[in-house]
Amino acid sequence: MTKCLFHILLLVTFSSLSGLASHGAENNRILRVESISITGNTITNEKIILRELPFRLGDSLNIHDLPGYAKQSKENLNNTLLFNFITISYNISDNSVEWYIDVEERWYIWPLPILEFEDRNPSAFLRNPNFSKLNYGAYVKVNNFRGMREQIKLRMVLGYRNEVVLHYITHNLDREKKHGISALVSYFTNCEINFTTTENRPLYFKSHNGPARQVFFSYLTYHYRPKHHWYHAITVGGLRATISDSLAALNPNYFGNGNTSFWYSHIKYEATLDKRNSKIFPLGGYLLKSELGKQGFFENEPLDLWYVKLTTGLYGQVAPRLFAGTDMSTKLSTQTNLPYYMNNGIGYNDFIRGYEYYVTNGSNYFINKNSLNFELLPTKVINLLWVPDGKFKKAHLTLYWSIFGDTGYVKPDAFTPNNSLEGKMLYGYGTGLYMVASYDIVLRIEYSFNSTGENGFFFHLGTPFLLN
Repeated sequence: MTKCLFHILLLVTFSSLSGLASHGAENNRILRVESISITGNTITNEKIILRELPFRLGDSLNIHDLPGYAKQSKENLNNTLLFNFITISYNISDNSVEWYIDVEERWYIWPLPILEFEDRNPSAFLRNPNFSKLNYGAYVKVNNFRGMREQIKLRMVLGYRNEVVLHYITHNLDREKKHGISALVSYFTNCEINFTTTENRPLYFKSHNGPARQVFFSYLTYHYRPKHHWYHAITVGGLRATISDSLAALNPNYFGNGNTSFWYSHIKYEATLDKRNSKIFPLGGYLLKSELGKQGFFENEPLDLWYVKLTTGLYGQVAPRLFAGTDMSTKLSTQTNLPYYMNNGIGYNDFIRGYEYYVTNGSNYFINKNSLNFELLPTKVINLLWVPDGKFKKAHLTLYWSIFGDTGYVKPDAFTPNNSLEGKMLYGYGTGLYMVASYDIVLRIEYSFNSTGENGFFFHLGTPFLLN
């Protein structure tokens, strides 16, 4: 009887160990990529899609890693901003795996009329509506030219701001799609511009005899992308601007020393590690970006400075349907007391929520944005019944409720008593409702408080995160 029990125990133990061994072997099973089938790309070249996949035909993949490869492939393709919907699946057969990628392409050619107001943000315009700041014109944008992810942008504007811009981007200088270039040429004039800052708000000058300011700007950038998430760029360019005599008399420091003309050359190097799951509204991953630049190469240029700018972002899910994110950007410059034209701090491109009406000027600053976003309405795909079949038939929509808090500081180059926010730690906080929809549309309604005790509703278009 004892021997019988011993034999049974040995048999059970051996069976369990065999099961564990076979389970471990199954988890470590290596599969060869037998095929990659791509459908739905009526315009996009197949090579553009293959470039975003973390595997190649013939690669050996661990069966345990397949869900991760599928997730990463979808995020990479989503961040090309070429597709509305992406479906990735795979089929395992013996010692091989077959991949299936189906995409629904966006509409790529946008000939659009322009009707916009020249203000730093919608809330600044709504507080003090000035319909003379209306711009109108035409904008032609081709997002996937030749199906090769090239971009061509032509912008022609009249009204408050007269402008012509031509911009071209390609990522396809080599077969592996690692090298690319972009070039921009821009010329614009303004009859009315902000010429100084008083009580933390820009003051405007309007010329009745020709443009108050004329600006010509151009640059050429070389891009290098050795891996999916690594980006390098070297940019060279220059700017030349002129202002009216009346504006120079009002603010001799606009270009410095009462000058009516201003020009500089520049070069910068950027290195970016971008592992965000979305560039428009990231809910996971991280961003690391550094920028080193030099403005002014020649002896007779008004600028002679180096600067460094560092940007970081961290995003993740902290609970079911609850996501946290934080961004920080810091800029340091070797030259202070810059001309007013170059002295942009917080409130221009990036701002602290609650301070939409204000600006702070300085060449050294930092800004931090934090948010906690709850998914009120998970992503919902809507079939628009009144729209004919095509690229606008389906749309996706997600709603978030957000609690946020921002901080920032600008080191003033030349402190003036009537700009009380200069040289002070600023903070703002509040709550908001965000709608994220197809074609990178983000609509935001926020109620914010700032450190001066002001509060109110603010309206925004675009991401609540730092612009990158």
